[in-house]
Amino acid sequence: MADSALGRGGHDHAGRFSHLNPRRIALYALPATATLVWLIYVLAAGELDRISAHWESSITMVFGSFLGGSSPGGGGAVAFPIFTKVLDVPAPVARTFSLSIQAVGMTMASLIILLARRPIELRAIVVCAPVGGLGFIASLFLLGDEGAPFWPSDLSSGVVKVTFTIVLAAMSFMMFVMLRAPASEMAGVRRWNPRLVLGLALAAFVGGGITAWVGTGANVMLFLFMVVMVGLHPRVGVPTSVITMALISIIGLLTLGIADGQLDIDLNAAADVVAVGGTSVGPLDGSRYDLTGLWLAAVPVVVWGAPLGTWVVHILHERRLIGFVGLLALAEVVSTVVLLDALHEDAGLIASFVVGMAVAIGGILLARRHRGAILGLPDAD
Repeated sequence: MADSALGRGGHDHAGRFSHLNPRRIALYALPATATLVWLIYVLAAGELDRISAHWESSITMVFGSFLGGSSPGGGGAVAFPIFTKVLDVPAPVARTFSLSIQAVGMTMASLIILLARRPIELRAIVVCAPVGGLGFIASLFLLGDEGAPFWPSDLSSGVVKVTFTIVLAAMSFMMFVMLRAPASEMAGVRRWNPRLVLGLALAAFVGGGITAWVGTGANVMLFLFMVVMVGLHPRVGVPTSVITMALISIIGLLTLGIADGQLDIDLNAAADVVAVGGTSVGPLDGSRYDLTGLWLAAVPVVVWGAPLGTWVVHILHERRLIGFVGLLALAEVVSTVVLLDALHEDAGLIASFVVGMAVAIGGILLARRHRGAILGLPDAD
């Protein structure tokens, strides 16, 4: 993959779809077909009232799906904090929603990326998708309560939210550091070696473990490793992370949404949740626990929003792209500090947050400076 494939300022696509061709038709046909299938199901199943009751989900994913296709944070970087901090949706429900909706939106974005022949680092996807999926499964079984509805974490929700915020804070910091220097022009890793592959696999495994509790994370870790540590161009790093997260989200949808039955939600006449996966519960507040309704309300939004995000990020200038990614991550950090009550009251959680931020940022800076010894690559300045 030649560096020239990146173009300057993201305008290498000019004229690529200047005339009607099958690939251009597919760019519109795919989301249109998905929308039609959704509409047929909703009308046949009589789910319109259920969907209208969850309009907040649709509004949230207008922004979440766009960012899911345009940033390494994924749609979960918007869905998880908004659901848990604003809409008071329990963290396990928000996690499974994020994975399930990304399995639709980010898969659609991935198909568009491949159809439009955006530059990606395929070898990173081949390593990260299965290893990240393994980390996801391992984290679920080691740190989760499989017998409880929605498979919650044994960790407190405050710890889960703060951990995710620390990862995004590190990414935000590094993006603003990168604004001080020209973006790398490396469109693909020129020389793979065992240490680099091992480091990437470790990042993917940790990211998969985080994804098991917040619905995103493997994409952030991949982006940080490949762009900050290895020096891959951000314009290649973003679509690479989108495709990887789509694959891991499909694993999440199959594991939690289908196999565990979390998308099989039964409601009573008052629209409260009375069964999850055929197991009686509650009744639980449908506005917070009706995962099926939340998911159905967002599907037609994400099948258009995520592909739109992939197009916008492709035409952004490099420095604007880096700044955009950094601002998104910074917004999550600020929202956690402002909206997470536990962070205002729990001294231990506050200390963990501060120390975790310092360790994460300091560790990335140190590792980047000595990446020659760690990964067999030239040391960064």
